[in-house]
Amino acid sequence: MKHLFSLGLFTLFLLAVSIKTNAQKSEEEAIKKTLKQETTSYFKANYADWANTWAHDSADYILRTGTNNFQELQGWNAIAKEYAQDIKNMMPISDAEMATYLDKYDFHFCINGDLATVSFKEAKKNPNTETRTMLKQNGSWKILNYVLINGGSYAMQKIINNMKEFAGKWVLDGKATMEPADGSELNAATMELKETPNGLEQTSSFIVTNKNGQSFAPPTTNEYFIPDFNSGIVSYAVIRRNLAGQTFPQMGKVTTNQPNSFTVTMMYPDKPTAIQNEYTVTLQNGKWHQVGEDYDKDGKRIDTNTIDLRREQ
Repeated sequence: MKHLFSLGLFTLFLLAVSIKTNAQKSEEEAIKKTLKQETTSYFKANYADWANTWAHDSADYILRTGTNNFQELQGWNAIAKEYAQDIKNMMPISDAEMATYLDKYDFHFCINGDLATVSFKEAKKNPNTETRTMLKQNGSWKILNYVLINGGSYAMQKIINNMKEFAGKWVLDGKATMEPADGSELNAATMELKETPNGLEQTSSFIVTNKNGQSFAPPTTNEYFIPDFNSGIVSYAVIRRNLAGQTFPQMGKVTTNQPNSFTVTMMYPDKPTAIQNEYTVTLQNGKWHQVGEDYDKDGKRIDTNTIDLRREQ
């Protein structure tokens, strides 16, 4: 009898846990539904439906911030005034265009009675964590506050700031190397990195002696580093010219994982998952230290080249 009593209590415990879990899931789905309605109605320029997702309280709050924008609104009246005009002026977008904004994932919930906090990410191209405080009113979840920090724009600004450390004119210092050696030798190099209205631009010129002992100057190379505030990416474009004057554009992106350093990565145009070239620039003892590598389409490294430069006096 004692064992039957214990078994009965355990069964009741499991039933209670199951009920609580189902209730939690139900509330989470209801919150997701409100968030989806808020996004859909906004991009469909439906102010009434959008406003219906908010709590209409003096405690309502919006904070959106990044390196290129800042918005802070306190109270429903301020929010309603701003967004009514914003939605009135916008053009509705198609379902296909809206799809990326409805791609919400990595949800985390904390629900306590009629108050809840939820964090999630939206759009995998530029995943920023957003948070909402939700208030349950008359059985429906409403948004009480909304916080979005555009981390991508801060990461992008970090790259640009790192690159600015290299602004100026640089000349070859010591001997450049290539492994395996191809018989050529770099006799002189000049690189200049400068800021432009659109980002940064680098011009590079070289004098090379080939394996036959002939010296020549390849056409100047122009490289462009362009910040994209929408994607949070620093794009890279290089225009190369051969001796016949033909141009060969190449695209890539810039990343960084440590101070005073940046890496430029270029993929094969016909195989965008394979790295074609990559070089990393690091400020070492006041010098521009650059290590570049070329790869085949199977990911095998073809060669490694190293060059050091000093600031021109």
